[in-house]
Amino acid sequence: MIQILVAAIGLWLVWQCVQAFRRQWGSQATAASAPIAHYLLTPEQNWALALAHPMAFHALKGGFADSDMPAPTTSLAASLRPMALHAFGLRTDLDDAQVRAQLPERMRTRWWCLDVERLQAGEDARAAMAFACARTSFFVRTAAMLGWISPEQQWQLLQLNAARARDCFGSWQEFAQAYTQGRAQWVAKGRSDALGRSISPEELQHWLLDASHPWGAYAWR
Repeated sequence: MIQILVAAIGLWLVWQCVQAFRRQWGSQATAASAPIAHYLLTPEQNWALALAHPMAFHALKGGFADSDMPAPTTSLAASLRPMALHAFGLRTDLDDAQVRAQLPERMRTRWWCLDVERLQAGEDARAAMAFACARTSFFVRTAAMLGWISPEQQWQLLQLNAARARDCFGSWQEFAQAYTQGRAQWVAKGRSDALGRSISPEELQHWLLDASHPWGAYAWR
């Protein structure tokens, strides 16, 4: 009887710690948190775009899952364009017509190579894969928003990328930890992207515990 009572008290204390942690972090808005209500597409589309959430929320001030095809402002398109071209391995002096002529076929045959083929000596391949899944989601959506690929190709590629993430990782916790490591090794080599910084373990745990963050709200499977 005493052992059961001690166990019950222990579980209650653990629960109180979890609630205290949530209350503490809930009062601190992070750059990558957004109400889950911003995700207004189908469950499959929402999930595919959730992989890119930290980058998307930072770059678009709320993410890009609130409509079938968000229309970027002129200033936003100007900021997204060079980083997307660089990610796709295309020259930044190409005009939109030239990009539309080259990118669809490149993405059809080499979408899975994005970032993974740039793995450098000493980098963890599993971490790089999680980072690549997040960036692929972000830049495929960006390419569609800029009119470089069709909406149909966009969703096909996003679903393939989502399937790859699910095959490689067993949970949001697994994916997020690998993503954080992948981002850290990316930033450590002097590289940058839309988010442009590493993610702390505390920030990551907040995302995973926050019901308003897709990584904390959506089921992995």
